Formats: sequence, structure tokens, C-alpha cells
Amino acid sequence: MSSSSIGGGERQMLRFMNKKCRCGRKATIRIVESEKPSKGTLYYVCENVGLGGCDFWAWCNPVGYAPVYGRNEIDDEKPRVEEGVQFNGRVMKLEMKMEALTMMMKTSMVVLLACFISTILMFSMK
Repeated sequence: MSSSSIGGGERQMLRFMNKKCRCGRKATIRIVESEKPSKGTLYYVCENVGLGGCDFWAWCNPVGYAPVYGRNEIDDEKPRVEEGVQFNGRVMKLEMKMEALTMMMKTSMVVLLACFISTILMFSMK
């Protein structure tokens, strides 16, 4: 993101809007790097461009400004990072439990099928 100063000397940062590509995914913002007059300009593309994504492309124009906060406000973000780490840990535990439940369900289905087959065989022998 680019930043600039507006009027009263307060630092401001350009804001850009999130866009979705034709695939329905969040478009990625990239920077023109080739030696062209548009070098350094931002543009949107499909996040999976080249990997089977769509051919979505558009220039990325700023939609406004947001204040650039001082150091104290940035330090206030640390609890959010720690919450994210805790959240990721809980997600991993839930994923492990899901895998265990899936394995138990598959095992139960095999046992149930074996009981069903043995019951059919037992009645067919009579």
C-alpha cells in the first residue's frame, strides 16, 4: 500500500477495495514490475491465475484514505495475533478429533457390514 500526507499533516494511507474474480475467489493485488509506463501500478488478478483460475484482471484504484496509526496502536494488535495462534491451535485439535471420528465411523461401518453378511449367511444355511 502507498501512503501520503493529506492537509493537516496527519499521515494517511490509501485504501483499496477487496474484489472477487469471476471464479468467486478473492482477487489478489499485484504490482506492475515490467519496464512499462504503468510500472509500480497496482492491479487485481485471480488468486489462481495460471493454476486453472479465471482470466480476471482490473486496475486497482484507491477508494479513500485511512489514518496511519502510531506505535501504540500497532502494539495493541499483539493480543489479536496471540488470539489467532490460540484459534489455530483449537482448529488443529478439532481437525484431529474429526479424523479420529471419521476413522471410528469407517471401522463401525466395516463391523456392521461384517455382522450383516454373517447374519445373511447364517439364515441362508438353515
